Parts: sequence; structure tokens; C-alpha cells
Amino acid sequence: MNIFSYFDLGLMPQEVVLGSKTKAEKQKRDFKRFMITFLMYGVVWLGILAQKVMALQQEGTPITWQNLGDGFLLVALIIATALFPTVFPKVFVKMPAKTQKAGAGGWFFVQLCVAFQQGFFWQALLSLIMPK
Repeated sequence: MNIFSYFDLGLMPQEVVLGSKTKAEKQKRDFKRFMITFLMYGVVWLGILAQKVMALQQEGTPITWQNLGDGFLLVALIIATALFPTVFPKVFVKMPAKTQKAGAGGWFFVQLCVAFQQGFFWQALLSLIMPK
């Protein structure tokens, strides 16, 4: 397994990707797959940021870039990015090929919500993985 196959979430069914008949279609589908995957990671990162902002709000601390903590955010982004491809495919089933072809905006929105939740609760997931 290479690093690209680890971080690829497999969001587009193989039937759709393999169904590309021309090189241009394959490149278009590969680009779409890359953009969807990058968007999912972006939503995870937004979840991390939202969790930190909510924690600051609950403490009564002003929400500024200095209070967010550069080091904490960097470590959180790295850890959540490493955890996401391990957890996401196990908690969320892949979109069926028929649904993908029919245009499943609702299904994709639910996937984005799960990705946001993953970012928001990355610390809880990390505590489940770490040995005690």
C-alpha cells in the first residue's frame, strides 16, 4: 500500500472510475475524485477549528488567532488527517454506483457531516486508539 492509497477515501465507487472509456474521461474522473477527497479533508479541518473555537467560547476566552494556539492546531490537523482515512471508511459505507450516477447530493452532504464530526471529535477517536 502506498501513501496515496491510504489517504484516498474511496468515495467514488470503482465501477464508476473503471467505467471511463477514454483517457480524457479517466482524467476528469480522477480530478473529480481528488477534489472530493480534498473537500472531505477540508471539512475535517473545519471541524477541528470549530471544536477549538467552541472550547474557547465555553472558557470565556476571546477568539483570536493567538488564542487558537498555532502549535495545537498544527498537531490537531496532522493527527486528524492521519486518523481520518482509518476511521471514515469503517463508519460510513461507500456510495453505491447507482446512487453516484443518479447524482446524490443528499448522500454527499451526509458524508460531509460525518467528516465534520470526525474533525470535531478527533480527540475522542485518538483516545480510543491509544493504548491505556
